[in-house]
Amino acid sequence: MLKYSLILSVALLSGCGAATTADHAHKDTFLTQIQTDYPVTLSKIADNVWVHTTNYSLPGQAPIPSNGLVVVDGDEVTLVDGAWGELATLSLIETVKSETGKPVTKMIVTHHHADRTAGVDAAEYRGVQIFTHPDTPVLAARAGWPAPNTSVASLKAPQSRTKVGSLEVAYPGPGHAQDNLVVYVPSAKILYGGCAVRGAEVKTLGNVEDANLTAWPTALKWVKATYPEAELVVPGHGKGANLSLIDATLALLAEANAEETDDTDAAP
Repeated sequence: MLKYSLILSVALLSGCGAATTADHAHKDTFLTQIQTDYPVTLSKIADNVWVHTTNYSLPGQAPIPSNGLVVVDGDEVTLVDGAWGELATLSLIETVKSETGKPVTKMIVTHHHADRTAGVDAAEYRGVQIFTHPDTPVLAARAGWPAPNTSVASLKAPQSRTKVGSLEVAYPGPGHAQDNLVVYVPSAKILYGGCAVRGAEVKTLGNVEDANLTAWPTALKWVKATYPEAELVVPGHGKGANLSLIDATLALLAEANAEETDDTDAAP
């Protein structure tokens, strides 16, 4: 809470019209400290495209890596998902600006869970325009997570697609979550599957509390058929690979659905 209060204090100082050199120095020092406390890894995977990875720590558990993309297109810098947390997202925004020399202008939020929405308020405060499924703000607020102020009405129906700058954003239908989106970078043939696609080293489906196990395979098959030219698939957590990540996730879903059928058949 102390750090968050400091952020608000710095924001007020920088916006009151009478900020001094000392105020700016305080702000710069604080942002530098945030980047130290919440480190961001940027891994370049193509011209003007990076994977951003940050870690989130839950009590009693090892840090959980969480991925997203950074895409530069002229003067536009788009984040595909922020970091898992407000301060981590501020660190991400500052790190991206340092790396690219340009401020983040847009952020695509791929579903309503905290690992995707926790930094929304921080991004909006910095003037970043948010794009997401129209159900995401309601679902996030219902779950108690930060809710985006804006969404894209044209992504409401399953198998719908729209453009955000040079990127294509698609809603394949329910899967890991009711509102999970995927993002395609045509210039680099990179598909960001988010949490709808499991990482290369992962052997489970992870958090399925809000999953639709029946609809998820249909959604993934549509994604694979829609973007067959994708050469690299980036998951929300874990290591990327090619379209084999979708096949591996489909195999995990087939196993989970078979077990569910067996349990239903065995019920008295």
